[in-house]
Formats: sequence, C-alpha cells, structure tokens
Amino acid sequence: MQRERRRDPYPWTWEIPVAVTLATLFVIVIGIQLGRSVANLLAGAGWTWPDANAGAFPSPIGTSFWTSLPGVLGGHADAGLPTPAPDDLAGRGLVWVSLALTETALLTATIWVGVWAYQRWGPGRMRGMATAAEAEKLLGVTRLRKVAGIVRPDLYGKHATAPAAPVQRTAGDLTEQPGPQLGHGLSPWLLDGRRTKEER
Repeated sequence: MQRERRRDPYPWTWEIPVAVTLATLFVIVIGIQLGRSVANLLAGAGWTWPDANAGAFPSPIGTSFWTSLPGVLGGHADAGLPTPAPDDLAGRGLVWVSLALTETALLTATIWVGVWAYQRWGPGRMRGMATAAEAEKLLGVTRLRKVAGIVRPDLYGKHATAPAAPVQRTAGDLTEQPGPQLGHGLSPWLLDGRRTKEER
C-alpha cells in the first residue's frame, strides 16, 4: 500500500526549487558575515557586524551587509564595519579559514534540515502512520488507565466487586465449593476419590 503511494507523488512545481535555492543562497550570505565575525572574535577584536545604518538603500539587515560581501570574500576583515574599526582585526588567512569552516557547518546543517523536512513532508513521506506521541495518546498506558472502566467493567467499572478471598482447604478435604474447581470435568481415573456417573 505504501509502495503505491510512493509511485504517484505530488508533481514538483517551480516554487519549491526556487524557495530552496533562495534559502540556500541566504544561508551562504549569512555564513560569509558570520565567518568574518568569528575570525575577528578569534583574533581578539571582539564580535563585529556590518553597520546597519550605512548605505543608500534600506534593508532590514543593513546596506553594508550586502555591499561588504566582496571585500569579506577578498579577506578584508574590516569591510563594511562601523568606523572607527576595532584594532586587532583578523588577517586574510584567518578570515578565509573561518569562512570555510562556517560555510561548511551551515551548509551541513541546512542539508540535514532539508533532508529531514523532505522525509517528513515531501512526496515520499510515510502516510497514515502515527507518530510516537500520537500512538501513546491513543493506545498508551495513560489512555488505557483512563478508559479502564469501559474496557474491563468487571474489574474497574462502577459496580465492580472486590475479588473474592481464596478458599482455604486442608489436605484431604473433598467438600464441594461453589464455582469452578480444579479437576471437575476430568476423567475419573485421573483423580482419586472421584466417582463415576454409574456409581452415583
């Protein structure tokens, strides 16, 4: 049944690849600025971020966030920073190493999240399967205890009686006790002291 569902997936349209591409590009751009900031932090200049108030066009992040990208990629740790720039900025080598490590970490995390989302909501997802939390909610011990009076009304219902005390008998006591007993219904030659139907 699941195989048939996988053979007829929802068709891909242009919106999904464009959204994935834009999200990946944004992660790369954030990684460039984040890598430069980490390099400056490691060099002892403190946490640095592009000037949000500089530039000609408005941006929620700041114009210099975008215009400083070529400079940062060239290894300039001071590109787009507010003036005066802090002392002890990172050198080109440290900036490039920091950029490479930051981009690798961010792209790895992005790919992992993308694969998880594709398996969870993509066309190949398992349909009709409950999560562990949903299964516990419907079939778990908590639910069974809540509906115990419906499932076993003889034990947990409103009119449930306390279980009868076990019958105490001494060895050799053959008196009849009410209710089912061990040995009734077996052939007479299996139990000593039982009479056959003809002997009664």
